[in-house]
Amino acid sequence: MDIILAYANVFSRDLIVEESMQRDETLEIVPANSIAEVTTLINRGVSPSLIILDSGLPDIKGLVGLTRTLELTRREVPVAIMGVPTSNSEMRMVLEAGAIGYIPKNIGIKAFFSALTLMLEGQIFLPQETHHPKSETSFLPMNELTGRELDMLSGLLAGKSDKEIAIKYGIALVTVKHHLKNLRGKLGAKNRTHAVCRAIELGLTVE
Repeated sequence: MDIILAYANVFSRDLIVEESMQRDETLEIVPANSIAEVTTLINRGVSPSLIILDSGLPDIKGLVGLTRTLELTRREVPVAIMGVPTSNSEMRMVLEAGAIGYIPKNIGIKAFFSALTLMLEGQIFLPQETHHPKSETSFLPMNELTGRELDMLSGLLAGKSDKEIAIKYGIALVTVKHHLKNLRGKLGAKNRTHAVCRAIELGLTVE
């Protein structure tokens, strides 16, 4: 069963591909990095059971890319959008345009594959908007990060090492590691590099 995953961030996309190989041998995620590449794959004979489009693709042009993809498949293949956390009204707008679901980029990996299963079965996926930080489908506004987690994020975005972050904020190295672990958990990231990617994808910036 093929799923075309058109995702702008190659690092995050490859992590999803790697995770899928470990979870389900019958599931093959075919990577792409643009709407044009999705078109090429389908014209070459790839018959996906689901297509996921990153809202950050260079040629998606809002809902135009979604419409083009739906027309390309004659609306016979479900297409989902994966984007930054947004309001329920905006996500429903995407569904009204023909998408089968909206996957927020900070979704937990377990919830991500659960969403795939639902959509492959023909069911619509729309996460509930919630402010519970431990929910795998929760949105992550800046106010859900603690002050120390924002400090950690600032350090990561600046390319600082754990030791440099500890020195800057006058805290123990073990404390830095603790807060970084919590930050990665909230961002749904496997490591510090992935955490930076997630922060950029979600538009999280600190002064």
